[in-house]
Amino acid sequence: MSHCVTNWHVHSALMTSRKYPAIKGHQGQRSRKMMITSSENQRILRHLQQRWWGITAVWLTHLLLVYGWLRQAWPEHASRWVLFAALAMVYCLWIVWRGLAENHRAGERLLLATLGWGNRLSLMRGLAISLVAGFLFSPWPQGALAWLPVLLYTAADIADYLDGYAARVTNHATSLGERLDMEFDGMGMLVVSILAVWYGQLPWWYLTLGLARYLFVFGLWWRKRRRMPVYELQPSVHRRIFAGFQMGFMSAVLWPILPADGSTIAGTLFAIPTTLGFLRDWLVVSGRLDPTHPTYKRIQHYLVTATRLWFPLLLRIILLISLVLLYRTLDNWIRPFPWQSLITSWGVPGAAVLATVLGIIGLLGLVMVVTGSLGRLMSLALVFPIGFDITSQGLGWVNGIALGCVICLMLLGTGPWSRWPVEEPYMVRRLG
Repeated sequence: MSHCVTNWHVHSALMTSRKYPAIKGHQGQRSRKMMITSSENQRILRHLQQRWWGITAVWLTHLLLVYGWLRQAWPEHASRWVLFAALAMVYCLWIVWRGLAENHRAGERLLLATLGWGNRLSLMRGLAISLVAGFLFSPWPQGALAWLPVLLYTAADIADYLDGYAARVTNHATSLGERLDMEFDGMGMLVVSILAVWYGQLPWWYLTLGLARYLFVFGLWWRKRRRMPVYELQPSVHRRIFAGFQMGFMSAVLWPILPADGSTIAGTLFAIPTTLGFLRDWLVVSGRLDPTHPTYKRIQHYLVTATRLWFPLLLRIILLISLVLLYRTLDNWIRPFPWQSLITSWGVPGAAVLATVLGIIGLLGLVMVVTGSLGRLMSLALVFPIGFDITSQGLGWVNGIALGCVICLMLLGTGPWSRWPVEEPYMVRRLG
């Protein structure tokens, strides 16, 4: 496809120069410029395709190295792992190959001869997701190997956070980078959703969320095929915030120490805004919902007022009550014994110190969230003591409600009368 696109540009420029040899002035200069640009693009594209073969060799080397190690550490499932990892890798490399002709800045025609640091980080992300895909439909590994899927996906998340920043600060933001970002987002979400359901960490219906992007894209394709109109989506800050937290949760859901009951509660709360966002976007692109209509704007105003003002205040009050009740069930607030016993059962050294740290995080985090100081960040910190309580003492009304409150506060913020919401500007601003 890349060859076809480039050759089409070259052919068009050549036909223009032959058909109108006497064109002078601005149009003639523009025609000659297009011809020169297209021939240069063809040369650059061949160079990028050569680089693609080098990327393929590097990925294949990593695949064989990990496979060789797993044959020793996980021999009964290593063959299945290399099969699924290789299939995912082929798909990722195909996406990269198709997108090479888009390695140009927005509004420009000339291809860039290098991929740039942003795209290199995206490629690292694609490799990590492919290696995670190798664990599909195999039992959850035991021991230290059980942490490998989550470590790989966390590395992919970090690369996702940094690739756009690297592209912008180096002036190398390209259409290829946007394509890789969207494709790897969807693939990573699907792979981890299947893994989490297969491992019993999430209910079966979560697979629909993993498939949401592909269903959305298929719906757009179907409408275009039937010559039905497709309307543009407006930029949304909340879409980015919810997607970011969703991806962060999908990293944590594969932690071997995370209780299934807690992950189901968290997954449901993270899934609600993501699902509603997909539904709203589909209604917009299909023309069933007009975001400029006065009625829509009025309803949106009411929802924004509720979710930004009154709901966060209510959540902070409920969180205060639930965490006070949670700590009242513990003999020692600073060093909860059930948490210490749980850490000891894992064979982790310094269980008493770690339990003390968790106890202090819980108390300090409660004060900061209730007062609105670093509210989103401290809500994330509170997930750890609450999660340890669920793991050690089982899921109950108190710790379940507390977990639900901190997740909602992560998504919505702490609202009005927040004393120190210094992280809020970073939630809506793209780095670089």
